[in-house]
Parts: sequence; C-alpha cells; structure tokens
Amino acid sequence: MTISYSGSRRAHEYIVHRSRRLDARSIVIVDGIPTTSIARTLVDLGSVVDDDLVEQALDDALRRGFNLRWITETLERSMRPGPTGCAALQRVLARPDRSGPVPDSMFERLLERIVDKAELPAPLRQFTVVHDGRKIARVDAVWPELSVGLEADSELWHWGLRRGRRARVRHNQLTAAGWEMLYASWQDVDDPSELVEQLRSAIGRRR
Repeated sequence: MTISYSGSRRAHEYIVHRSRRLDARSIVIVDGIPTTSIARTLVDLGSVVDDDLVEQALDDALRRGFNLRWITETLERSMRPGPTGCAALQRVLARPDRSGPVPDSMFERLLERIVDKAELPAPLRQFTVVHDGRKIARVDAVWPELSVGLEADSELWHWGLRRGRRARVRHNQLTAAGWEMLYASWQDVDDPSELVEQLRSAIGRRR
C-alpha cells in the first residue's frame, strides 16, 4: 500500500507493509513511536531490496554492536510461508565468506570477493601491522607472510588535505616497514581486471 503525504513544500510517498505475525519482542519504542527492532527490520528488509543491500544493512548493524545471535533468533522466530524477507537474510548469513571480523565497509567485502573470484590466496581482514614494537596501521586486507596489503581507497576517507597527509605518512611508514601496498577504487569493483593483475604480480614477486 502506498500513502501520499503533502507537506508544506513537497509531496512525499511512503510504502506501507503489514505483517500478521509481529510479537512484542520485535517492537521497540523510539521517541514514543512503536517501531520494529533492528533485528526484525533486517528480517523484513529482504522483501523490498536485494540481498546485497540486506548484507550491507546487516554489516552496519554488527559494526554498531548489535548481537548476531539476537538477529538469527529473530529470523528463526519470524519464519513463515509466503513472501517475506526471511529467505534473503538466510542467504546472506549462509554466504561462505562471512566468518571473521566484519569489514569496515561493504566496499571492503566486495574487494575480498574479487580476490576470491580471481582464485588468489585469501587475505586476512582488518590486520594490525606492528613494526619495531609499534603499531603503525590497521590494513583492510593483507597477506601477512608476504607483507602485501590492499586498501579500499574511497574518496570519503582519503581525500582532503588533512586526511591526505595522514594517508601519506601512513603509507610511508608501511613502505619503510617492508610492506607493498595496493589501493583500490570503486572503479575497480566495476572492472577489477587491472587490480587483479596488480595483486597477482605483487603476490608473485613476494613469493
């Protein structure tokens, strides 16, 4: 059901979904308004968006400290026949690369899948590099035995004078410690061929 609302400046449309099975454990009060919990929202989300967006929302919830067991228990409680988002969340949870630390962004997870599809060795996620007894950086994905690292280099975090200088200092410290660093952009997600070749070359050299 779609509801149109005309405010003082422009009209808005909201899509309303109804559930016949909504127990009290799935309801929280936000600013006096009853709403579904984070876990129940994740369960329902797959009925209106694709699996990748469900995964993005799930990862964001986990990064914010919400418990995976609570989410899976809510999913099990919500299972029922008919069109629901349960199947989407089930498929996401069953993806084989979901073990280990949650990446800082969906960008990083997509890069890991590019590496896997290219049949390159699996990297470690969110690795802290220590040199001369001092922590110098946490790297998105690494092959520690080869001292090769891969960073998701998005404009959001790496552009700007201040951030740019910090990124250069960090890169120089990693290089001085013997690491070979590669940086990926969103364009590499769309066309990963060049990135895959660079990774293959770096891993081959270090071996």
